[in-house]
Amino acid sequence: MIFRLIPVFLALTLSACAAMQAERSIGRDIDDTNASLSIKAAMTRAEGYALGGVDVEVTDGVALLTGTAPREEDRHYAECLAWSALAVRSVENEIVVGNASTLRDGARDSWITQQVRSRLLRDRSVRSVNYNVEAENGRVFLLGIARTRGELERAAQHASLVDGVTDVVTLVRVAGEDTASVARGQRQAVACGGEAIPALDALPSLNPPQDVRSAPVTPID
Repeated sequence: MIFRLIPVFLALTLSACAAMQAERSIGRDIDDTNASLSIKAAMTRAEGYALGGVDVEVTDGVALLTGTAPREEDRHYAECLAWSALAVRSVENEIVVGNASTLRDGARDSWITQQVRSRLLRDRSVRSVNYNVEAENGRVFLLGIARTRGELERAAQHASLVDGVTDVVTLVRVAGEDTASVARGQRQAVACGGEAIPALDALPSLNPPQDVRSAPVTPID
């Protein structure tokens, strides 16, 4: 009896794994991780700029910059650094200029992030493994890939219903939709404002850079 149950158990396990498989490839995930590490390392080396309060999260080639910086030039230079990672195809600069100690509530944001992730995980209509959730001062950012636009709207609705959430920003690519937008090089040039583009640590890219279009969704009360 034990030996007959083992194949059944394995089949069920493999079936569950297949159901949870993400649309993002392993290569894409590695590229995202390498890009995040390269950008963060470059920020620590940036002379003349105060970027210690900036957080970087790269998901599906979208670099989300949050946190605080003391000056506007620090904020712009952080975006320039993000564009310098070859795997990055879009940058969302949400850095706030000001004092970190008065503008951030890390404990509250962590709680919000966990609540949103929990809601996505419980909804079988949403493939939660495809989403990354970040919260900053009550604003929730959704990143990743949605199977359909309906799934994306459902995910955004979940985020908007969590207590303490003031806004939901979706930076999610919908599978199969056209992602054409302004050329990456043009946006990089604008972000760097004519400055020499800084060199980041050389890390191999497993996916060619592409453009991605944000899909904003209005939070539901």
